Amino acid sequence: MQFCVHDEIFNWFPGLTLAVVIAEGIDNSRVPPEVSEEWRKTWRRAGQQAAAYGNAQSHPHVRPWRERLRALGVASKFPSSIEALLRRALKGGEPFSINGLVDFYNTISLRHVVPVGGFDLEQVGGPLELRLTREGDHFIALGEEEPQQVQAGEVAYTDGNTILTRHFVWRQARQALILPQTRRVFLVSESLGEVGPQVAQAVLEDLVSGLQRCFAAQVRPFLLSASNPQATW
Repeated sequence: MQFCVHDEIFNWFPGLTLAVVIAEGIDNSRVPPEVSEEWRKTWRRAGQQAAAYGNAQSHPHVRPWRERLRALGVASKFPSSIEALLRRALKGGEPFSINGLVDFYNTISLRHVVPVGGFDLEQVGGPLELRLTREGDHFIALGEEEPQQVQAGEVAYTDGNTILTRHFVWRQARQALILPQTRRVFLVSESLGEVGPQVAQAVLEDLVSGLQRCFAAQVRPFLLSASNPQATW
């Protein structure tokens, strides 16, 4: 299978670097204690750090997302996933828990204050792409049965004509969700040029080491950019 980032994405987001990990042989049937402990610590620490900036959107890793998305006309209505996650951490209290893998990558997302997400590869037919939406694409939101109308020209992760996320790092579809029975995953994190490729490299290292240590996964890491826009496995 192959994952490809189209040229127009790098035109809209110059300097974008993506950390991608393909992981197989995962046991996601439970939440490893190490993941739970680190998730709670990172949640508290992220909330404290966000408070120092007054709000989530003023964080120097979040603000560029708002600026880039605003240029696409979607910033206020469709905040990035990391802004939404940081807002929740800023409210305090105990962190939510979904399953081991999701808690794990949410921890890394908050640790580095960048978006991190993933798809169940058993539910992906391909081609897997990051591109602009086009006529014929469809999106089914979480908790819904009917596809939504999507205008052409949105930035999206796609599986063929199925939209897996709308507005780049805003909302994930019902398809390809990571569940307790998931065994093969595609994980991806996006670092904007304003944040720097060194953050993407650090995220990649954390993803690889954590997947191996906590989930006994076999992993294949990739670092993608305008000069290296695709991964094949």
